[in-house]
Parts: sequence; structure tokens; C-alpha cells
Amino acid sequence: MRAIDKGRPLLLSLAIAVGIAAAAGPAAALPWTNFNAMSQRPITSFNKADIDLMTKTVNNALSNGQDGVKASWSNPATGSSGSITPAADPQNRPGCRLAQIDNHHRALHGDGGYIFCKNTGKQGPPWKLLGHWPA
Repeated sequence: MRAIDKGRPLLLSLAIAVGIAAAAGPAAALPWTNFNAMSQRPITSFNKADIDLMTKTVNNALSNGQDGVKASWSNPATGSSGSITPAADPQNRPGCRLAQIDNHHRALHGDGGYIFCKNTGKQGPPWKLLGHWPA
């Protein structure tokens, strides 16, 4: 049995949030169209190296980045790239930050705002995804 990557829960949470955000609105009326919306998101085409680069950049930007200062990542081997711009949590929750995430995989593009809160537990990623920020 292989060990679970610490960054995987972040990716899974992020993929779910991106999928939920993509499925909101008119597509929500037709449940089967949710899957089409998710299939057109860059994150669904990322390989392990892309996910690792994105996760490392998200965690570093949230832990050490200044509000409004973009942190970028790129994997020329796959055509994937992205950026994370951290900001203060709009609801002023302690230990939480807003992250504007912009991802690309070749011609696919996806972006959105997400709220992350510092993980105070002993296990798991350093930041937990709270949810999509609609603004």
C-alpha cells in the first residue's frame, strides 16, 4: 500500500471546489452536465508533477506570500501553469486567507477565489480548503 501524499487532500478539495463552482448556475438544472463542466477544467488534466508544483505554490503563497503578490508555477513538459494571489480573508477569520487561483493546461483555463484556513491539526496539508469565494 503506498503512502498518501500530504498535498493530495488539498488537490482533492480544490478539484471538488472547482467542479462545484463550474457546475453552479444553469448547469445545475441538468445534473449530467456537471461532468462536462468538470472535464473542461485544467486541474483534471494535470499530472502528478503539475499537482505537486501547484500544491507547493499554493501552500507557500498562503504561508509566506504578501497580500496581492502573485506566485506562479509552470511545467513546460506538460504545458500546465498557474498562479496564486493570496489576500486577507474577506470575513476576517483568524488563520484564514483568500487565494485567487488561475490555472492553465494548454488551451484550458480556469480561475476562481478560494478560502483556505490554516490546518491546526498534526496531520494533513498545512492549509485546508474551506470553499469557493463567490466574489
